[in-house]
Amino acid sequence: MKADATLFIDHFVFTKKTVYMQRISDLVGTGHIHYVQGVVDIEKAGFLAGKFEARYTICQTKLQASRSRKAGMPSTRLRFLRRNENTTELDWILLQAPGGELDKSEKWRNALEDRVSVTGYELVRITKPNEPRPVWTWRYSRVQHDELRNSIIQGIRQKRDRDLQALIHSIWRSPGFAGIREQVKKFDSLIKVEWKRARKASEQMPDIPTRIGYVRRLKDVGIKLSTLRRNVGGKNPDEDSEESRGSAA
Repeated sequence: MKADATLFIDHFVFTKKTVYMQRISDLVGTGHIHYVQGVVDIEKAGFLAGKFEARYTICQTKLQASRSRKAGMPSTRLRFLRRNENTTELDWILLQAPGGELDKSEKWRNALEDRVSVTGYELVRITKPNEPRPVWTWRYSRVQHDELRNSIIQGIRQKRDRDLQALIHSIWRSPGFAGIREQVKKFDSLIKVEWKRARKASEQMPDIPTRIGYVRRLKDVGIKLSTLRRNVGGKNPDEDSEESRGSAA
């Protein structure tokens, strides 16, 4: 179907990155392995959604999408993220469960071969104890992981304790997905080993949190595009308000 450039879809926009990441892993886990990603201005986002609706029918209910997959037809979903209130741009990702030949209008990538990435994290499959099959989870990308590791080592060796404490605080606030949690545990060990190797016994190591965050099942948190457009340049409505709670179909 030809896309309608005048069609505006009042799509849901996530305002919590962790929820956005969880919804992406949900979709990939249900077979939506083909994807394209990008960035779009808030003013144009509804028309981008309209184009995708005309082309792929992205606004199906969960039941309709499930029936499409069972019937061997494609199921396509669009997700938006507003990272912070100081930007007028949204991250977006379009995911599709295969059904017939892929529409060559998009430069589709395959999550099984080319990992989905969000702000320095990547979506991977890992094997967990007591799980019958590999599960999808998030972890730091190789580049991001190596940058953090080098920053930790340099902070300890060059005695930049304030920078090291800030870095520890940032790492321990990372989304607590299983893959990230395992990496944080290894950073914990790295700090302790490197501190013992490079610093005197009399020097006190910065505080390391004893608890690593854990991501449970999260509710959708966000705002509709129409409301967001009215608030561009100002703060989003309170994310705990009734207006900001919604559902991304």
